[in-house]
Amino acid sequence: MNFTQLPFQMFDVTYTDCSAETQQEIRAIIELWNEKSPVYQVKTSGSTGSPKSITLTREQLEASAKRSNSFFNLDENSLVLLSLSSHTIGGKMMIIRALVGNYSIEIREPGANPIVELSSGSHYSFISLVPYQVKRILEETPENLDQFDTILLGGMGLSTQLEQTLASITPKVYIGFGMTETVSHIALRRMGNPVYETLEGVELEASEDGLVISDSKLGIERMQTTDLVELMDPRHFTWLGRADFVINSGGIKIHPENLEQAVDGLIETPFIIGGIPHETLGEACVLLVEKLLPEEKFKQVQEVIREKFGKYAAPKQQVVSSILKTENGKIRRKETLKALLQ
Repeated sequence: MNFTQLPFQMFDVTYTDCSAETQQEIRAIIELWNEKSPVYQVKTSGSTGSPKSITLTREQLEASAKRSNSFFNLDENSLVLLSLSSHTIGGKMMIIRALVGNYSIEIREPGANPIVELSSGSHYSFISLVPYQVKRILEETPENLDQFDTILLGGMGLSTQLEQTLASITPKVYIGFGMTETVSHIALRRMGNPVYETLEGVELEASEDGLVISDSKLGIERMQTTDLVELMDPRHFTWLGRADFVINSGGIKIHPENLEQAVDGLIETPFIIGGIPHETLGEACVLLVEKLLPEEKFKQVQEVIREKFGKYAAPKQQVVSSILKTENGKIRRKETLKALLQ
């Protein structure tokens, strides 16, 4: 274990079973912050297209960190655990929140189950995970989750079954809504509640092209997204999917992310639901899987979707395809479909 404490601050960082490369990456982020760099280059996740580099200001990062620390009650007495890649906005913001809030952070090498070996009796205020990590933890060491007060999930892709499980465990579990351009999450919802609530300073509008975000804390004015939502008021919404992922089959608009959530517990192999060209329908809804399901299992998937979303939403067939993912486990949907069609 390597321990580093920065002078004149309560912030400290501990490295547990981390590679030299990971430690170097974390130190570089800390040094850049302490040098008071006015701008920071970050890369988008690549889940909706090729990753791109964008510039965020120190003021934006600090405002986002303060807002999240306030919401999650993180202060000088807190200890948080980072097990995400520091290349992602989620990983970077965990470090910056600790720097801004002057509290302790433990770094563990990112992995499928990063908390498989927690010290007996240790307790943490907060951890951020992605869905594939929390799935593995629940399979292998679910009792270790009780050592955290709050768990934040990044990204989508939660099955109905997984959400029900997370709603029943001891820690408070939230899922964030946001993107690199919004400096991590700008809205949150508690497991078991389908409604997202925006953080302070955020206001939303709905347009035909997708959600429009304004954020007085981050200096964002009417940022157009491709996220389709059901807006209840300027601060509350339910998420339907992304406009650029919608399948238009015979004039019926199908949101594949909602279908995937409903059947995730039935399918063990990596999969997505997508649209492929069809002569009469325009697009046909299909199930893309890395390994074909037995016919009876596929019929069960179709039936679950018919009952919940109507007969036109059920995939017409299953197609074998490699499911491409980003480094932190998010599905690269566009690239997967493009590779299949090519």
